[in-house]
Amino acid sequence: MQDSVPPKVFLSYSWENDEHKAWVRALAERLTQNGVEVRLDQWHISPGQSLTQFMEAEVSACGFVVVICTKDYARKSLARAGGVGYEQQIITGNIVAGRPRENFIPVVRDGEFTPGPECSIPGPFLGIYAVDMRNGVDADASAELLLRTLYKVPAFNPPAIGSRPSFASQGNGEQEVEDESEEIRLPVLDIDGYHLESGLASHHRWPKTFEIPDESERRGLVDGDIVKLIFDIQVEEHPEFGGISSERMWVIVRGRSGPYYIGELNNVPACSDEQNHLQAGDQVVFLPEHVISILSRGGAEITVDDDDA
Repeated sequence: MQDSVPPKVFLSYSWENDEHKAWVRALAERLTQNGVEVRLDQWHISPGQSLTQFMEAEVSACGFVVVICTKDYARKSLARAGGVGYEQQIITGNIVAGRPRENFIPVVRDGEFTPGPECSIPGPFLGIYAVDMRNGVDADASAELLLRTLYKVPAFNPPAIGSRPSFASQGNGEQEVEDESEEIRLPVLDIDGYHLESGLASHHRWPKTFEIPDESERRGLVDGDIVKLIFDIQVEEHPEFGGISSERMWVIVRGRSGPYYIGELNNVPACSDEQNHLQAGDQVVFLPEHVISILSRGGAEITVDDDDA
């Protein structure tokens, strides 16, 4: 039985101009028409009432906070300026206090996803799956993704887990990691100081411009192959570029463990002097979805045919 209580959402955004305020209001109307209870200052605040009190109450009372990310919002968030700065303090405080991070959903309206002067995502949301609502993106598909998130109805469900396969001995020199006492996982920012960006997700986001090798090539790697991955590495906070260094680096495949590849970093990170999380020669665990380029055993880089893009 579906929950009869509608999701309650607070919209956090920057008062940039009348056009942006109208865009936010239109989004609020679309959510409301689809059964969502939206709390919006344009609807629920009158002259003489306290904006700060409204922000504090709604962030706490609503099940979700949808953060409308723009370059202006990110700038004000970093500078802790105005209402955006105050809302970010409230949001960050809620996350630190243990409120689930998935209750705060970034929606990108302009700018870029990656750290830099054009980035529109505030520091606390870097590396978090965001809904892309920029100009040129399918607005209906983005709205459906946001609604599915609010109603907790994913587009796809995982299949039932099958039986463990039996593994034959490999004669091609590929090393299968069999030590089940060692737990294998992907790197995460808050534990390892870096994580990997999904090349497959970037390809789905920009299919015409972000090309990656075929799935069969990404899944068929063997010991000695060299692949390129995208690393987001924590560094000291910079007033302009934030606290993440995003770098594309080569990794040598050294073995496998189930779905995971075990590799060795074959580059010296450009930010080596700014962090101790990741250095040349370190072990890197990754999946086929993280591979954006392959250097074959013959020495040539596998490229994507333009006709297949």
